[in-house]
Amino acid sequence: MWLSSRRAFLLDLAVSGSMVALSTWWWHQFRWGGLSYGMLLGVALLWRRSRPVLVLAVVTVLAFAAAPVVVDGSQLHEGMLLTSLGVASHAVVAYSRSLVTAAGGALAALVGGTLLVEVRPSAGQGWSPVEWDGLASSLLSMLTVAAVFWAAGLGTRFWRQQRAGEDERRRHAERERADQARIAVAEERARIARELHDIVAHSLSVIVLQANGGEYAFDRDPQRAREALRTIGATGADALEEIRHLVRILRGAGEADRDHAVASVVDRARAAGVDVALVVQGDPPPLPGGVELAVYRIVQESLTNTLKHAGPGPSATVRVTYRPGDVELEVTDTGAGRSSTAPSGGHGLVGMRERATLYGGTFDAGPALAGGWRVRARIPLTAEAVPA
Repeated sequence: MWLSSRRAFLLDLAVSGSMVALSTWWWHQFRWGGLSYGMLLGVALLWRRSRPVLVLAVVTVLAFAAAPVVVDGSQLHEGMLLTSLGVASHAVVAYSRSLVTAAGGALAALVGGTLLVEVRPSAGQGWSPVEWDGLASSLLSMLTVAAVFWAAGLGTRFWRQQRAGEDERRRHAERERADQARIAVAEERARIARELHDIVAHSLSVIVLQANGGEYAFDRDPQRAREALRTIGATGADALEEIRHLVRILRGAGEADRDHAVASVVDRARAAGVDVALVVQGDPPPLPGGVELAVYRIVQESLTNTLKHAGPGPSATVRVTYRPGDVELEVTDTGAGRSSTAPSGGHGLVGMRERATLYGGTFDAGPALAGGWRVRARIPLTAEAVPA
């Protein structure tokens, strides 16, 4: 709103009070008449913002009704009649929806008021005949006065439109900020979900498989059972540390204090029973933190899927190729495919694809021609995170 409701009401009250005082002063010989006219006029003008056309009609009727009234040889001053019509015309121009209709109505009211003043009866006399020369002069004078009221009304109308536009732009900016905040929250939740999935899915898959293997080997091969328990303990400790690291990230501590070397996740996969070969081509340059984490998580999730779905005695090859502009990953395994009784929520491939595309990279996964499964990703080394 271009004016607060309280300020607008106080301003309308001031305008109405001014009309009451002016009417009483201009008909001082008959103060009750001036006061009555002013009170009716003031009450009508309280609705000049919300019902400007109706207010103009009411004020016009009041003016035409009061103009011929003569009490003790006195009558309402013509200046008060025309002023009341001018104030109502200002309201119509400023607040009505249709400016053309408003201007036409205001012009008709003012011309009619001028004609009324010219022909209304004087004290003790009847209605005066129309004097066209005097009427033309009066109309010219009235149009000059009307131009002042209309200019003020147009100024008020323009100001209201400007303020309304500013309010709408501010509301639009607030909606955009709220939308951006919701998007940021959704992106952060998706990021947290990816991190939790990669940490928990990998670690629990290793723990479950090692626990099952340890139970099977407990009586037959105690040494293998102990190795399984050690792997479970080490995997659980790593998962706990990664979750603590994730909490530190969420608290703003950053990611620089965590080692995201591919070799470490390969070592854990080997300890879990996967025969993994790591092939690194090219000289590894310093990677941006986000790219390094994406490479780490994609390899981790790929080896987790190998452990879960490739069947007994799985083997895999992790190939990391560093080039001047990007890093390419390829993880292949020689398992029997993805048919397995182990449950899967289906979020792993989606998460890997999101990690690659977040930094402007590419990702694809599917059955390898030679059998097994293949995951391939390429991530630019100079890429920054791309907004979702």
